[in-house]
Amino acid sequence: MAFKKGQLRNTQIPTNALIIAGWFLSSLSFAEGFEAEVGLEGRYFFNEGLFGQEQENVSVRLQPEYDHSFESGDDSVELVLFARWDQHDDERTHGDIREASWTHVGDGWETKVGVSKVFWGVTESQHLVDIINQTDLVESPDGEDKLGQPMASFSIEESWGTLDLFVLPFHRARTLPGEDGRFRTPIVIDGENAQYTSGAGENRVDGAIRYSHYLGDLEFGLSHFSGTSRDPLLTFNGNPLDPKLTPIYTVIDQTGLDAQYIYESWLLKFEGYSRSGYGDRYSTAVTGFEYTQVGIFDSNSDIGWVAEYLFDDRGEAAETFLEQDLFLGIRWTLNDAESSDALFGMFWDPESEEKIVSVEANRRIGQDWKLSIEGRAFLGGEHYDFNPGTPLTSLVVPYPNSKTYFFQDDDFVQIELTRYF
Repeated sequence: MAFKKGQLRNTQIPTNALIIAGWFLSSLSFAEGFEAEVGLEGRYFFNEGLFGQEQENVSVRLQPEYDHSFESGDDSVELVLFARWDQHDDERTHGDIREASWTHVGDGWETKVGVSKVFWGVTESQHLVDIINQTDLVESPDGEDKLGQPMASFSIEESWGTLDLFVLPFHRARTLPGEDGRFRTPIVIDGENAQYTSGAGENRVDGAIRYSHYLGDLEFGLSHFSGTSRDPLLTFNGNPLDPKLTPIYTVIDQTGLDAQYIYESWLLKFEGYSRSGYGDRYSTAVTGFEYTQVGIFDSNSDIGWVAEYLFDDRGEAAETFLEQDLFLGIRWTLNDAESSDALFGMFWDPESEEKIVSVEANRRIGQDWKLSIEGRAFLGGEHYDFNPGTPLTSLVVPYPNSKTYFFQDDDFVQIELTRYF
């Protein structure tokens, strides 16, 4: 599903090659069912990295897609490939099969086999119940990008609701920043030597089931996953001469609920799960609302006000920054011919005073281009006493009131220009 480490590493992308690739994709775009997009991304970090990483970074993204429906109308195939070349981070130079699936539709049922992506969730700040696909973390620190997952699925849709069944025969390890990458841990994570608590390792067969339905303006989904976790635990390898963190993937059981209710201009949202497999069973949830003001100032623009509360009953023992925090956001949709939109958001931990401020904006340029702007800033938190004398084992578990401290120099702005074929 992904290129092996080093296959795309240190590849030079000359301007002539990009021109030739663009011409080739333009010629293929005339083929029925074929589409593609090429993105040129530039990132600027406002500070040199804590470990000497460069401030400027350029990368190129390529994503060809093909889909075809057969004459019967009951069968279709879909293929989505992905590749990125990154200027500095060898681990971010990678490729993946996002989709390579065959779908058959019957009378009230559907089956899919191959590599695919499945999304569950309704909240804005964090998608807790979305567990089928592994996170492609080198793409973006927000965790929204996902790797393709080998699967066989079967769905039934009736008046009483929709039932989805999944068999997941292979585990995808999370992609992680390299030594020269940004948003990395103090000690580099050795993703090549991931460990599994299951004797079957990455070949353990996982399973999932989800029931979804709607009752008037209420939509909800109840899910259960049993298998290898997508979130690795990190442990120090014990070697002071070559210190690294080893990811360990445990077997978990997770029962989740996602729901949203529409009331006039209000959209009430909830996501949560209860999980076992990390010691004691624990629960985490996100709940909140989005209120939309339509046609502000007698214009075509809409403003959405977002507020969500994030809770993890492990408290400071939680690995995540988001254990008892707030997310506040403003979504601006212009409803213009260029599909312009922007989202301004902030995570805030009232106890530690840590904050993550973000902005995302998109605008189409003509029929074939899109301009995207993204930025993040990591603020607040207590000072972490990191120096050569700091015990390496203390860097495995984040300091409770400085969980974002090592990202304090990773404030960045990013611009991507995408061409569609």
